Order: sequence, then C-alpha cells, then structure tokens
Amino acid sequence: MPRRASSGVNVGQIAGIAVAIIGFLVIAALLVKLIAGDLIGGGGGDGDKKRVSGNISTLNLTTYRNNANSLRGNVYQVEGRVEETLRWTADRGRLISFEASDAMDTIPVPVLVPEEFSNVNIERGTEMLMVVRVDRDGTLVAESVE
Repeated sequence: MPRRASSGVNVGQIAGIAVAIIGFLVIAALLVKLIAGDLIGGGGGDGDKKRVSGNISTLNLTTYRNNANSLRGNVYQVEGRVEETLRWTADRGRLISFEASDAMDTIPVPVLVPEEFSNVNIERGTEMLMVVRVDRDGTLVAESVE
C-alpha cells in the first residue's frame, strides 16, 4: 500500500513564516522612526537647510578680509547685524551687507542669501546667525539663516 502525503504544516514552514513576520515588523518600525523623526524635526538631512550646529567653526574675519579665496568651499558660522540690502533678483536672491563680528573684529561682509530663504524677513538692523559657505569667488553664500 502506498504512503500518504503528510497533510500538516512542518516546522520549517512555521520558522520561515515567523522570520518573515519579524523582518517585516523590524523594517516597518525603522520606517516609522525615520518618517516621524523627519516630521518632528529630528531629521538631519541636508535638504532642510537648517545646519546651525556647534560643530561649525566661526568665520575668522581677518583671514577672510586678507584672502577670502583661501577659504573657498568651507562652511562657517557667522554672527552679526544686517546693514542693508544691496541687491535683489528673483532668481538669485538677495545680496546683503552684513556687519559680522568675531572675537577680534567687526567688519562688513557681503552675503548672498539665496531665493530659498525668501520667507525669512531680513531687515536693516536685524541681528542674525548664519551658516555660510565661501563660494569659489570668495563670496559668502547663506546655507542657513536664523
């Protein structure tokens, strides 16, 4: 007489299903944490342009004044007061005169504030903290404005 096939579920199938469910739950938990962190403000992506941090060094104004090209490509933090808006264009943003201060000096520097910060109110006399990048021609370009 021939043997009949087993009609029950074996242990290997149960283990495979359990591993798949646990993997799905772990991935779902990581996605929820990632999405919730970005929505609440815990995300550290570069797309949000808010990079004010204790890790960014302060711009040395004496070095910038003497040879801005030596600082090209670097990112610095600069604090000071808006003197005036020098120029505004719809596609490039605003060029402002910014009276920057560091431990040694206070000098006016030009800062290009890109159009993506058009919602930030920049008025004469406003105290601000900016994270700036020194562009290839020595111009300071704002990456974060507070």
